[in-house]
Amino acid sequence: MYSESVSMEDIECFNLKLILHTEMRRVFTFVALLSVLFIACETDNGGDNVPAGKPEDAKEYALTLTSKTVMEFSAEGGKGEIEYALTEVTRAHEGSDVDVPEDETITGDSAADERPEKQPSVEVTCTAEWIKDIVVGAKVSFNVLPNEGDKRETFIVLAYEKQEVKVLVRQLSSSPADVEFKATHLSGTYFGKLQTYGYNYFIVLSDVGLTNYQDPAYGATQYIFDLYSDVSSAFEPVDYLPEGVYEFGDCTPGTIDAARSYYIAADGSDMDFGYATVTVTKDKIVAEVRMISGKVHRVTYEGSLALDYTQPTIADVPASTLTADVEFDVTGGTIMAYYRGDYYGKNADVWFLHMIEDKATFSGTYLMMDILVDKSKGGYENRDGFVGEYTVLNHTMENFAGTFAPGCVRDDTWQLHTWYMNCINSAIDPSNGAPFVDGKITIAKEGDDYTLTMDGKDDIGNKIKGTFRGRVGDYQNQAYDL
Repeated sequence: MYSESVSMEDIECFNLKLILHTEMRRVFTFVALLSVLFIACETDNGGDNVPAGKPEDAKEYALTLTSKTVMEFSAEGGKGEIEYALTEVTRAHEGSDVDVPEDETITGDSAADERPEKQPSVEVTCTAEWIKDIVVGAKVSFNVLPNEGDKRETFIVLAYEKQEVKVLVRQLSSSPADVEFKATHLSGTYFGKLQTYGYNYFIVLSDVGLTNYQDPAYGATQYIFDLYSDVSSAFEPVDYLPEGVYEFGDCTPGTIDAARSYYIAADGSDMDFGYATVTVTKDKIVAEVRMISGKVHRVTYEGSLALDYTQPTIADVPASTLTADVEFDVTGGTIMAYYRGDYYGKNADVWFLHMIEDKATFSGTYLMMDILVDKSKGGYENRDGFVGEYTVLNHTMENFAGTFAPGCVRDDTWQLHTWYMNCINSAIDPSNGAPFVDGKITIAKEGDDYTLTMDGKDDIGNKIKGTFRGRVGDYQNQAYDL
Protein backbone atom coordinates (compact mmCIF):
# COMPACT_ATOMS: atom_id res chain seq x y z
CA MET A 1 0.00 0.00 0.00
CA TYR A 2 1.06 3.57 -0.39
CA SER A 3 0.01 7.03 0.67
CA GLU A 4 -0.23 10.10 -1.62
CA SER A 5 0.96 13.38 -0.11
CA VAL A 6 -0.86 16.68 -0.72
CA SER A 7 1.19 19.86 -0.99
CA MET A 8 0.13 23.43 -0.24
CA GLU A 9 0.40 24.22 -3.96
CA ASP A 10 -2.10 21.42 -4.75
CA ILE A 11 -4.57 22.76 -2.18
CA GLU A 12 -4.24 26.36 -3.41
CA CYS A 13 -4.77 25.24 -7.01
CA PHE A 14 -7.80 23.24 -5.93
CA ASN A 15 -9.26 26.30 -4.11
CA LEU A 16 -8.66 28.52 -7.12
CA LYS A 17 -10.50 26.15 -9.45
CA LEU A 18 -13.47 26.10 -7.07
CA ILE A 19 -13.64 29.90 -6.99
CA LEU A 20 -13.43 30.21 -10.79
CA HIS A 21 -16.07 27.56 -11.23
CA THR A 22 -18.38 29.37 -8.80
CA GLU A 23 -17.95 32.71 -10.57
CA MET A 24 -18.66 31.24 -13.98
CA ARG A 25 -21.74 29.19 -13.08
CA ARG A 26 -22.94 31.23 -10.06
CA VAL A 27 -24.62 28.15 -8.66
CA PHE A 28 -22.95 27.75 -5.30
CA THR A 29 -23.93 30.02 -2.48
CA PHE A 30 -21.47 31.96 -0.38
CA VAL A 31 -22.06 29.55 2.54
CA ALA A 32 -21.29 26.53 0.37
CA LEU A 33 -18.06 28.17 -0.83
CA LEU A 34 -16.95 28.83 2.73
CA SER A 35 -17.67 25.21 3.60
CA VAL A 36 -15.46 23.93 0.78
CA LEU A 37 -12.65 26.30 1.70
CA PHE A 38 -12.88 25.25 5.34
CA ILE A 39 -12.52 21.57 4.42
CA ALA A 40 -9.51 22.32 2.21
CA CYS A 41 -7.84 24.26 5.00
CA GLU A 42 -8.42 21.42 7.46
CA THR A 43 -6.76 18.98 5.07
CA ASP A 44 -3.66 21.11 5.03
CA ASN A 45 -3.39 22.31 8.62
CA GLY A 46 -5.27 19.85 10.78
CA GLY A 47 -4.27 16.51 9.23
CA ASP A 48 -0.45 16.66 9.26
CA ASN A 49 -0.38 16.62 5.44
CA VAL A 50 -2.42 13.42 5.28
CA PRO A 51 -4.90 13.42 2.34
CA ALA A 52 -8.58 13.45 3.20
CA GLY A 53 -9.93 9.94 3.47
CA LYS A 54 -6.48 8.36 4.15
CA PRO A 55 -5.72 6.62 7.50
CA GLU A 56 -3.47 8.37 9.97
CA ASP A 57 -1.01 5.45 9.85
CA ALA A 58 0.90 4.72 6.63
CA LYS A 59 1.67 1.02 6.21
CA GLU A 60 5.13 -0.18 5.37
CA TYR A 61 6.53 -3.66 4.74
CA ALA A 62 9.85 -5.22 5.73
CA LEU A 63 11.30 -7.79 3.35
CA THR A 64 13.17 -10.73 4.89
CA LEU A 65 14.51 -14.02 3.58
CA THR A 66 13.21 -17.10 5.43
CA SER A 67 15.11 -19.77 3.47
CA LYS A 68 18.84 -20.28 2.93
CA THR A 69 21.00 -17.47 1.56
CA VAL A 70 23.11 -19.97 -0.40
CA MET A 71 21.75 -22.70 -2.67
CA GLU A 72 23.91 -25.25 -4.48
CA PHE A 73 22.94 -27.47 -7.39
CA SER A 74 24.57 -30.39 -9.13
CA ALA A 75 25.75 -30.12 -12.72
CA GLU A 76 22.42 -31.63 -13.79
CA GLY A 77 20.54 -28.57 -12.52
CA GLY A 78 17.00 -28.69 -11.18
CA LYS A 79 14.22 -26.68 -9.58
CA GLY A 80 14.77 -24.30 -6.68
CA GLU A 81 12.51 -22.39 -4.31
CA ILE A 82 13.19 -19.27 -2.28
CA GLU A 83 11.01 -18.45 0.73
CA TYR A 84 10.53 -14.89 1.90
CA ALA A 85 8.30 -12.82 4.17
CA LEU A 86 6.79 -9.36 3.89
CA THR A 87 6.22 -8.15 7.44
CA GLU A 88 3.62 -5.42 7.72
CA VAL A 89 4.90 -2.63 9.95
CA THR A 90 2.49 0.20 10.78
CA ARG A 91 4.32 3.36 11.74
CA ALA A 92 2.61 6.39 13.22
CA HIS A 93 2.81 9.48 11.01
CA GLU A 94 5.50 11.91 11.99
CA GLY A 95 4.14 14.24 14.64
CA SER A 96 1.20 12.03 15.63
CA ASP A 97 0.61 10.16 18.87
CA VAL A 98 -0.89 7.06 17.28
CA ASP A 99 0.40 3.82 18.83
CA VAL A 100 2.27 1.37 16.61
CA PRO A 101 0.54 -2.04 16.59
CA GLU A 102 2.38 -5.34 16.60
CA ASP A 103 3.92 -6.50 13.33
CA GLU A 104 2.01 -8.91 11.13
CA THR A 105 4.04 -11.25 8.98
CA ILE A 106 2.68 -12.39 5.63
CA THR A 107 4.38 -15.51 4.38
CA GLY A 108 3.75 -19.03 3.08
CA ASP A 109 0.90 -20.54 1.09
CA SER A 110 -1.81 -19.54 3.58
CA ALA A 111 -0.62 -15.95 3.34
CA ALA A 112 -1.27 -15.98 -0.39
CA ASP A 113 -4.95 -16.72 0.27
CA GLU A 114 -5.26 -14.13 3.03
CA ARG A 115 -3.49 -11.26 1.30
CA PRO A 116 -5.66 -8.28 0.42
CA GLU A 117 -6.10 -7.55 -3.27
CA LYS A 118 -3.49 -4.79 -3.24
CA GLN A 119 -0.97 -6.70 -1.13
CA PRO A 120 2.51 -5.63 -2.29
CA SER A 121 4.73 -8.21 -3.96
CA VAL A 122 8.45 -8.52 -4.53
CA GLU A 123 10.32 -8.01 -7.76
CA VAL A 124 12.82 -10.73 -8.65
CA THR A 125 15.78 -10.35 -10.99
CA CYS A 126 18.70 -12.49 -12.09
CA THR A 127 21.23 -11.71 -14.82
CA ALA A 128 22.41 -15.30 -15.39
CA GLU A 129 21.07 -16.98 -18.52
CA TRP A 130 21.22 -20.40 -16.86
CA ILE A 131 18.53 -19.38 -14.35
CA LYS A 132 15.16 -19.77 -16.07
CA ASP A 133 11.40 -19.79 -15.43
CA ILE A 134 11.34 -17.45 -12.42
CA VAL A 135 7.85 -17.38 -10.93
CA VAL A 136 6.95 -15.02 -8.08
CA GLY A 137 4.19 -15.97 -5.66
CA ALA A 138 4.05 -16.94 -2.01
CA LYS A 139 7.46 -18.41 -2.87
CA VAL A 140 9.91 -17.70 -5.67
CA SER A 141 10.49 -20.72 -7.89
CA PHE A 142 13.09 -21.07 -10.65
CA ASN A 143 14.90 -23.65 -12.76
CA VAL A 144 18.66 -24.18 -13.05
CA LEU A 145 19.79 -25.41 -16.47
CA PRO A 146 22.36 -28.23 -16.80
CA ASN A 147 25.97 -27.12 -16.57
CA GLU A 148 28.34 -28.31 -19.28
CA GLY A 149 31.33 -26.31 -18.06
CA ASP A 150 33.11 -25.13 -14.94
CA LYS A 151 31.58 -24.40 -11.56
CA ARG A 152 29.45 -21.24 -11.71
CA GLU A 153 27.45 -18.96 -9.45
CA THR A 154 25.08 -16.01 -9.58
CA PHE A 155 22.72 -13.98 -7.41
CA ILE A 156 18.93 -13.97 -7.45
CA VAL A 157 17.76 -10.62 -6.06
CA LEU A 158 14.41 -10.08 -4.35
CA ALA A 159 13.43 -6.42 -4.01
CA TYR A 160 10.60 -4.46 -2.47
CA GLU A 161 10.75 -0.68 -2.73
CA LYS A 162 14.26 0.24 -1.51
CA GLN A 163 14.86 -3.09 0.24
CA GLU A 164 16.53 -6.11 -1.29
CA VAL A 165 17.83 -9.52 -0.28
CA LYS A 166 20.17 -11.75 -2.27
CA VAL A 167 20.39 -15.51 -2.67
CA LEU A 168 23.65 -16.97 -3.96
CA VAL A 169 23.06 -19.84 -6.40
CA ARG A 170 25.99 -22.14 -7.09
CA GLN A 171 26.21 -24.98 -9.58
CA LEU A 172 28.86 -27.66 -9.59
CA SER A 173 31.07 -28.32 -12.57
CA SER A 174 30.27 -31.06 -15.05
CA SER A 175 33.99 -31.76 -15.38
CA PRO A 176 34.93 -35.08 -13.81
CA ALA A 177 37.02 -34.95 -10.65
CA ASP A 178 40.28 -36.89 -10.41
CA VAL A 179 38.66 -38.94 -7.64
CA GLU A 180 34.92 -39.57 -7.20
CA PHE A 181 34.22 -40.97 -3.74
CA LYS A 182 30.84 -42.06 -2.41
CA ALA A 183 30.78 -41.95 1.40
CA THR A 184 28.43 -44.36 3.12
CA HIS A 185 28.89 -43.10 6.70
CA LEU A 186 28.77 -39.73 8.44
CA SER A 187 30.41 -39.67 11.86
CA GLY A 188 31.22 -36.71 14.04
CA THR A 189 31.05 -34.66 17.19
CA TYR A 190 29.47 -31.32 18.02
CA PHE A 191 31.99 -29.26 19.99
CA GLY A 192 30.08 -25.96 20.29
CA LYS A 193 32.12 -22.80 20.64
CA LEU A 194 35.84 -23.14 21.26
CA GLN A 195 36.52 -19.42 21.67
CA THR A 196 35.29 -18.97 18.11
CA TYR A 197 32.45 -17.04 16.52
CA GLY A 198 31.03 -20.17 14.90
CA TYR A 199 29.62 -23.37 16.40
CA ASN A 200 32.01 -26.23 15.71
CA TYR A 201 30.97 -29.50 14.01
CA PHE A 202 33.76 -32.05 13.51
CA ILE A 203 32.70 -34.56 10.84
CA VAL A 204 34.16 -37.55 9.02
CA LEU A 205 32.86 -38.84 5.67
CA SER A 206 33.96 -42.41 5.17
CA ASP A 207 33.18 -45.81 3.67
CA VAL A 208 33.43 -47.37 7.14
CA GLY A 209 31.54 -46.20 10.21
CA LEU A 210 33.79 -44.89 12.98
CA THR A 211 33.35 -46.51 16.38
CA ASN A 212 34.61 -43.53 18.38
CA TYR A 213 36.00 -40.04 18.25
CA GLN A 214 39.02 -39.94 15.91
CA ASP A 215 39.04 -43.72 15.62
CA PRO A 216 41.78 -44.59 13.11
CA ALA A 217 39.36 -47.04 11.41
CA TYR A 218 42.14 -48.97 9.66
CA GLY A 219 41.27 -49.72 6.05
CA ALA A 220 38.79 -46.85 5.80
CA THR A 221 38.99 -43.89 3.43
CA GLN A 222 38.23 -40.78 5.47
CA TYR A 223 37.62 -37.13 4.60
CA ILE A 224 37.77 -35.09 7.80
CA PHE A 225 36.26 -31.59 7.99
CA ASP A 226 36.20 -29.11 10.85
CA LEU A 227 33.12 -27.00 10.11
CA TYR A 228 31.72 -23.85 11.72
CA SER A 229 28.07 -22.81 11.58
CA ASP A 230 25.82 -20.08 12.95
CA VAL A 231 23.46 -22.81 14.21
CA SER A 232 23.91 -24.19 17.71
CA SER A 233 23.14 -27.78 18.67
CA ALA A 234 23.73 -27.24 22.39
CA PHE A 235 21.69 -29.47 24.73
CA GLU A 236 19.92 -31.27 21.88
CA PRO A 237 19.49 -35.03 22.34
CA VAL A 238 20.81 -35.62 18.80
CA ASP A 239 23.27 -33.37 16.98
CA TYR A 240 22.53 -32.70 13.32
CA LEU A 241 24.90 -31.08 10.85
CA PRO A 242 23.32 -27.73 9.80
CA GLU A 243 22.56 -27.11 6.15
CA GLY A 244 24.74 -24.56 4.41
CA VAL A 245 27.87 -24.01 2.35
CA TYR A 246 31.26 -24.13 4.08
CA GLU A 247 34.58 -22.89 2.69
CA PHE A 248 38.10 -22.46 4.03
CA GLY A 249 38.10 -19.59 6.50
CA ASP A 250 38.66 -18.28 10.01
CA CYS A 251 36.27 -20.33 12.18
CA THR A 252 33.39 -17.93 11.59
CA PRO A 253 30.01 -19.31 10.47
CA GLY A 254 30.18 -20.89 7.02
CA THR A 255 33.88 -21.76 7.17
CA ILE A 256 36.20 -24.76 7.40
CA ASP A 257 39.26 -24.78 9.63
CA ALA A 258 42.05 -25.93 7.32
CA ALA A 259 44.33 -26.86 10.22
CA ARG A 260 41.96 -29.62 11.38
CA SER A 261 40.71 -30.82 7.98
CA TYR A 262 42.55 -33.52 6.05
CA TYR A 263 42.37 -36.82 4.16
CA ILE A 264 43.27 -40.34 5.35
CA ALA A 265 43.68 -43.02 2.71
CA ALA A 266 42.82 -46.69 3.19
CA ASP A 267 46.50 -47.51 3.73
CA GLY A 268 46.70 -45.07 6.65
CA SER A 269 48.60 -42.31 4.84
CA ASP A 270 47.25 -38.80 5.13
CA MET A 271 47.31 -35.57 3.15
CA ASP A 272 46.24 -31.99 3.84
CA PHE A 273 43.63 -30.19 1.80
CA GLY A 274 44.76 -27.32 -0.37
CA TYR A 275 41.22 -26.02 -0.52
CA ALA A 276 37.73 -27.38 0.06
CA THR A 277 34.04 -26.53 -0.08
CA VAL A 278 31.34 -28.55 1.66
CA THR A 279 27.70 -28.12 0.72
CA VAL A 280 25.10 -29.56 3.10
CA THR A 281 21.50 -29.85 1.99
CA LYS A 282 18.65 -31.99 3.28
CA ASP A 283 20.01 -35.55 3.63
CA LYS A 284 22.97 -34.85 1.32
CA ILE A 285 26.56 -33.64 1.55
CA VAL A 286 28.77 -32.78 -1.43
CA ALA A 287 32.42 -31.86 -0.84
CA GLU A 288 34.87 -30.70 -3.47
CA VAL A 289 38.44 -30.96 -2.26
CA ARG A 290 41.64 -29.88 -3.96
CA MET A 291 44.52 -31.75 -2.39
CA ILE A 292 47.91 -30.12 -1.90
CA SER A 293 49.01 -32.48 -4.69
CA GLY A 294 46.65 -30.62 -7.02
CA LYS A 295 44.22 -33.47 -7.58
CA VAL A 296 40.51 -32.81 -7.14
CA HIS A 297 38.34 -35.16 -5.07
CA ARG A 298 34.55 -34.99 -5.16
CA VAL A 299 32.93 -36.62 -2.11
CA THR A 300 29.22 -37.39 -2.01
CA TYR A 301 27.17 -38.62 0.92
CA GLU A 302 23.41 -39.23 1.04
CA GLY A 303 21.61 -40.07 4.26
CA SER A 304 20.83 -38.74 7.73
CA LEU A 305 22.73 -35.64 8.90
CA ALA A 306 22.78 -36.94 12.49
CA LEU A 307 26.29 -37.03 13.98
CA ASP A 308 27.02 -40.30 15.70
CA TYR A 309 29.34 -43.29 15.90
CA THR A 310 28.67 -46.99 15.40
CA GLN A 311 29.25 -47.77 19.08
CA PRO A 312 28.50 -45.90 22.34
CA THR A 313 31.23 -43.39 23.18
CA ILE A 314 32.38 -41.99 26.49
CA ALA A 315 29.69 -39.32 26.07
CA ASP A 316 26.95 -41.96 26.07
CA VAL A 317 27.66 -43.64 29.41
CA PRO A 318 27.44 -42.37 33.03
CA ALA A 319 30.48 -40.34 34.01
CA SER A 320 30.23 -40.31 37.81
CA THR A 321 32.98 -42.04 39.79
CA LEU A 322 31.28 -41.49 43.14
CA THR A 323 30.40 -44.55 45.17
CA ALA A 324 28.17 -42.77 47.72
CA ASP A 325 26.43 -39.47 48.46
CA VAL A 326 28.71 -36.49 49.10
CA GLU A 327 28.47 -33.31 51.14
CA PHE A 328 30.89 -30.38 51.16
CA ASP A 329 31.31 -27.21 53.22
CA VAL A 330 33.92 -24.70 52.05
CA THR A 331 34.81 -21.33 53.59
CA GLY A 332 37.41 -18.94 52.19
CA GLY A 333 37.44 -20.37 48.69
CA THR A 334 38.24 -18.58 45.42
CA ILE A 335 35.79 -18.12 42.56
CA MET A 336 36.71 -17.49 38.90
CA ALA A 337 33.85 -15.88 36.92
CA TYR A 338 34.01 -15.92 33.11
CA TYR A 339 31.33 -14.18 31.08
CA ARG A 340 30.74 -15.88 27.70
CA GLY A 341 27.78 -14.05 26.19
CA ASP A 342 25.21 -16.10 24.27
CA TYR A 343 27.64 -19.00 24.27
CA TYR A 344 25.10 -21.68 23.47
CA GLY A 345 22.92 -19.75 21.03
CA LYS A 346 19.89 -19.93 23.31
CA ASN A 347 19.21 -16.19 23.71
CA ALA A 348 20.61 -16.26 27.25
CA ASP A 349 23.94 -15.03 28.61
CA VAL A 350 26.30 -17.59 30.09
CA TRP A 351 28.51 -17.22 33.14
CA PHE A 352 31.02 -20.02 33.50
CA LEU A 353 31.97 -20.25 37.16
CA HIS A 354 34.63 -22.48 38.59
CA MET A 355 35.88 -22.39 42.17
CA ILE A 356 38.56 -24.06 44.27
CA GLU A 357 38.81 -24.54 48.01
CA ASP A 358 42.54 -23.75 48.31
CA LYS A 359 43.77 -21.49 45.52
CA ALA A 360 47.42 -21.54 46.66
CA THR A 361 47.83 -25.28 45.98
CA PHE A 362 44.71 -25.64 43.84
CA SER A 363 43.50 -28.43 46.06
CA GLY A 364 40.29 -29.46 47.74
CA THR A 365 36.69 -29.19 46.58
CA TYR A 366 36.50 -27.98 42.98
CA LEU A 367 33.20 -26.92 41.40
CA MET A 368 32.42 -25.76 37.87
CA MET A 369 29.13 -24.72 36.34
CA ASP A 370 27.46 -23.03 33.37
CA ILE A 371 24.86 -20.54 34.58
CA LEU A 372 22.41 -19.13 32.02
CA VAL A 373 20.95 -15.72 32.86
CA ASP A 374 18.60 -13.27 31.22
CA LYS A 375 20.26 -10.82 28.84
CA SER A 376 18.59 -7.95 30.70
CA LYS A 377 21.03 -8.49 33.58
CA GLY A 378 23.59 -6.37 31.77
CA GLY A 379 26.19 -8.81 30.50
CA TYR A 380 29.80 -8.48 31.56
CA GLU A 381 29.28 -4.98 32.95
CA ASN A 382 27.16 -6.45 35.75
CA ARG A 383 29.75 -8.45 37.68
CA ASP A 384 27.02 -9.87 39.90
CA GLY A 385 24.90 -11.02 36.97
CA PHE A 386 25.14 -14.65 38.07
CA VAL A 387 23.57 -14.07 41.51
CA GLY A 388 20.23 -15.88 41.75
CA GLU A 389 18.50 -19.25 41.87
CA TYR A 390 18.87 -21.84 39.11
CA THR A 391 17.20 -25.11 38.17
CA VAL A 392 18.41 -27.69 35.69
CA LEU A 393 18.12 -26.89 32.00
CA ASN A 394 15.96 -28.96 29.68
CA HIS A 395 16.35 -28.79 25.90
CA THR A 396 12.56 -28.43 25.42
CA MET A 397 12.44 -25.12 27.31
CA GLU A 398 11.47 -21.95 25.51
CA ASN A 399 13.37 -19.72 27.94
CA PHE A 400 16.77 -20.93 29.16
CA ALA A 401 17.42 -18.04 31.54
CA GLY A 402 17.52 -19.04 35.21
CA THR A 403 18.97 -22.49 34.56
CA PHE A 404 22.24 -24.37 34.88
CA ALA A 405 23.47 -26.77 32.20
CA PRO A 406 23.66 -30.39 33.46
CA GLY A 407 27.14 -31.88 33.53
CA CYS A 408 28.33 -34.37 30.93
CA VAL A 409 31.44 -35.61 29.13
CA ARG A 410 32.23 -34.85 25.50
CA ASP A 411 33.56 -37.42 23.02
CA ASP A 412 37.10 -36.13 23.56
CA THR A 413 36.76 -36.73 27.36
CA TRP A 414 36.35 -33.05 28.30
CA GLN A 415 34.08 -32.40 31.27
CA LEU A 416 31.35 -29.95 30.31
CA HIS A 417 28.95 -27.68 32.17
CA THR A 418 28.26 -28.40 35.86
CA TRP A 419 30.46 -30.72 37.96
CA TYR A 420 31.52 -31.62 41.48
CA MET A 421 35.18 -32.67 41.69
CA ASN A 422 38.22 -32.75 43.94
CA CYS A 423 41.72 -31.57 43.08
CA ILE A 424 45.13 -32.47 44.48
CA ASN A 425 47.90 -29.99 43.61
CA SER A 426 46.19 -28.83 40.40
CA ALA A 427 45.31 -32.36 39.29
CA ILE A 428 41.72 -33.61 39.24
CA ASP A 429 41.16 -36.74 41.31
CA PRO A 430 39.52 -39.13 38.80
CA SER A 431 38.11 -41.29 41.59
CA ASN A 432 36.09 -38.50 43.21
CA GLY A 433 34.03 -36.57 40.71
CA ALA A 434 30.61 -36.45 39.09
CA PRO A 435 28.44 -34.39 36.78
CA PHE A 436 25.70 -32.47 38.58
CA VAL A 437 22.62 -33.26 36.48
CA ASP A 438 19.58 -32.39 38.56
CA GLY A 439 18.58 -30.19 41.49
CA LYS A 440 19.04 -26.55 42.41
CA ILE A 441 21.88 -24.04 42.64
CA THR A 442 21.57 -20.80 44.62
CA ILE A 443 24.14 -17.97 44.55
CA ALA A 444 23.88 -15.09 47.03
CA LYS A 445 26.14 -12.15 47.83
CA GLU A 446 26.81 -10.17 51.00
CA GLY A 447 29.46 -7.48 50.75
CA ASP A 448 32.33 -8.99 48.77
CA ASP A 449 31.48 -12.54 49.81
CA TYR A 450 29.49 -15.03 47.75
CA THR A 451 27.69 -18.08 49.07
CA LEU A 452 26.82 -20.89 46.68
CA THR A 453 24.67 -23.86 47.64
CA MET A 454 24.07 -27.00 45.60
CA ASP A 455 21.43 -29.63 46.28
CA GLY A 456 20.87 -32.34 43.71
CA LYS A 457 22.30 -35.53 42.27
CA ASP A 458 24.75 -36.99 39.76
CA ASP A 459 24.05 -39.15 36.70
CA ILE A 460 23.85 -42.41 38.69
CA GLY A 461 21.65 -41.10 41.50
CA ASN A 462 24.19 -40.11 44.19
CA LYS A 463 23.19 -37.03 46.17
CA ILE A 464 25.47 -33.98 45.95
CA LYS A 465 24.87 -31.29 48.55
CA GLY A 466 26.97 -28.52 50.00
CA THR A 467 27.90 -24.87 50.49
CA PHE A 468 30.83 -22.96 49.00
CA ARG A 469 31.73 -19.54 50.43
CA GLY A 470 34.33 -17.33 48.82
CA ARG A 471 35.28 -14.24 46.85
CA VAL A 472 35.78 -13.72 43.14
CA GLY A 473 39.49 -13.74 42.38
CA ASP A 474 39.25 -13.40 38.60
CA TYR A 475 36.75 -11.91 36.14
CA GLN A 476 37.13 -12.50 32.39
CA ASN A 477 35.12 -11.49 29.36
CA GLN A 478 35.25 -14.49 27.03
CA ALA A 479 32.25 -13.57 24.88
CA TYR A 480 32.55 -14.40 21.19
CA ASP A 481 29.13 -13.18 20.10
CA LEU A 482 28.81 -11.98 16.54
